[in-house]
Amino acid sequence: MKRMHFEQFYVDPGNISENTFILVDEEARHAARVMRKHIGDPLSAADGRGRVVSGPILNITQDQVIAKREETHLNPGEPALFLTLAQGVPKGSHFDWVVEKGTEIGVSCFQPLLTERCIADPSSRLQRWRKKAFASMKQSGRSRCPNILPPCSLETFFDHNQDDINYIAHETSASEISPAMEPDAPKRCALLIGPEGGFTLQEYSLALEKHAIPLSLGPRRLRSETAAMVGIIQILYANGELQGG
Repeated sequence: MKRMHFEQFYVDPGNISENTFILVDEEARHAARVMRKHIGDPLSAADGRGRVVSGPILNITQDQVIAKREETHLNPGEPALFLTLAQGVPKGSHFDWVVEKGTEIGVSCFQPLLTERCIADPSSRLQRWRKKAFASMKQSGRSRCPNILPPCSLETFFDHNQDDINYIAHETSASEISPAMEPDAPKRCALLIGPEGGFTLQEYSLALEKHAIPLSLGPRRLRSETAAMVGIIQILYANGELQGG
């Protein structure tokens, strides 16, 4: 995974041409007024779909920053493992934090789950979560914005699941992450985390019927949002995505 070090902006894919790329509206104003970019300064921007373009600024107007497209990098900052976090939505704003930090660490997709112990339907928060992921993508130097799917039931999740491995966190499990998947194998994985109070026995049994692998997150009882971070780190580390070098 190649690392890019820059103040990263967002560029709409439609504003990237063969020779130039253009920041518009809020991104342009942030570059010119907040970051005080000038003509000739280097600029890098991600399109949220895996492409990062960079080059010197050619012109600055009130609502546009136009830069020369000198370099293009594909998928910088992106893990090879496509990891979906499927989590029973915790109460309050805790899932905002999960989206923000999960994006930084390397989650590729967030699937909010409507489980029996969820407090309320969080569908109204979807746009807020997407904005959180978008901002975190830029801050962390990623090139793809994680997908935030509409909330669904556990049954619906498994009906549409296409991952190679599904882990479900459970406090009674003694299982640990298996060794990294073979290099030539498809690399899609899902981590299931319950809300406050965890999954019910019926939900846990359903996951086992669908061949989910119980996963231990350690000997201490964790809050839902903490459990998500511990599980994410375990899985990405086991697959070589958080190691130095």
